[in-house]
Amino acid sequence: MDAHTISRRNVIFCTLAAACAAALPLSACSEEKVEKAGMFIDGAVDDGGWGESCYGALVSAAEAHQWEHTYTQHVGEADWPRAIEDLISDGCTIVFAPGAQYTEAIQDAASAHEDVKFIVLNGDFDLENVENLVPNNAQIGQLAGALAGLISKTGVIGFIGGTGLAGTKEKVENYLAAARVINPDIQLIKDYAETFDDEHRGYEIATETVEQHDVDVLFGDASIVDAGARRALYELGRGMAIAQPNDAGSAYDQIIAGSVVTDNDMMMRNAFRDITSGTFGAKTVTGDASTGGVGVGTLSEVLVDPYTQERYAGIVDQIAQGSYLS
Repeated sequence: MDAHTISRRNVIFCTLAAACAAALPLSACSEEKVEKAGMFIDGAVDDGGWGESCYGALVSAAEAHQWEHTYTQHVGEADWPRAIEDLISDGCTIVFAPGAQYTEAIQDAASAHEDVKFIVLNGDFDLENVENLVPNNAQIGQLAGALAGLISKTGVIGFIGGTGLAGTKEKVENYLAAARVINPDIQLIKDYAETFDDEHRGYEIATETVEQHDVDVLFGDASIVDAGARRALYELGRGMAIAQPNDAGSAYDQIIAGSVVTDNDMMMRNAFRDITSGTFGAKTVTGDASTGGVGVGTLSEVLVDPYTQERYAGIVDQIAQGSYLS
C-alpha cells in the first residue's frame, strides 16, 4: 500500500509453543488458534485522541490474548475497501473499523469474507461475522454539556463534528440539553468539518467560532480535526476545550478543561472474549456511565475551580443514574 503507513507489532510465541510441545500432544497444541487483528483509520493512531484511543484498545485486547496486531493509518475514503483487503491479505482474521463512517466498506467486505470477523465502533450491523461496539452517545454528550454549562462565561458554547453521523448528532443534542439544565439561555454554535483527518479545518472552525460568535467552550467529535481546534484556542489565548474519548488533559492544562472518556478497551475485550468463546457476531457490545464504559477524566484546576468540580461530580452521578435530564 504505497499511500498508507503500515506497522506491525507481533507477539513472539516460540516459548509458548515449546512449552506446549513438551507438555501436550501435538494435536492439543495445534488446536490453539492465534488470531491477528488489524485496524484501518482515516486519521492517525497517535493523534492524542480518537485514533490513539481506538488503537490502544485493539493493542490491549490483542496482547491480553497473545494475538498479533497491526494497523493502517491515513487511509482516504476511496481506499477504505483496499485497506480492508490488504489487512486480510496480510493475515488478519479480525478487522477493526473505528467509526460508523466505514459502514459501507465493512458491509461489502463482511459479505465477501464470511470467515473474517469485523468489529465496528458505533456500528449498527446485524451480521453473523460483525460485532458493534457502541458507547452511550447520549451520556457522552450530557457529560460534556454539563461541564460546558458550568464553565462557560459567555453563554455561547461550540461543537465540531466530523460528519453528521447518527452517533455524533445524538452527542450534540444531549450536549446542548445538558448545558441548558445549567443555563437555560445558553446558545450553541455547531459546525461539521466533513472530514476527520484535516487538522487545519479544525483550526479554521475554532477560530471562526471564537472570534465571530464568542464561543468560550468547544467540544469536538472529529478526531484529528479536534487537535486543530485546540491548537487554535491555544494560539488565540481564548476559549476552553472538552476532549474525548481519552483523558487528554491534566490538572494544569490551560486549554482542556476536562475530558469525556470512553472505555474502548473494555468493549474491545468483550468482543475478543466472544471470539474465544465462539459467540461472536450479530450483537452489540455497549458501554455506559453506570458500568464505567463512559466517564470523565482529569479536570483542569486552572480552568475549573474546586466548587465547580464538586458540583460537576454530583451531576456525573446523576447522569450515570439516568436522572439528569429526566
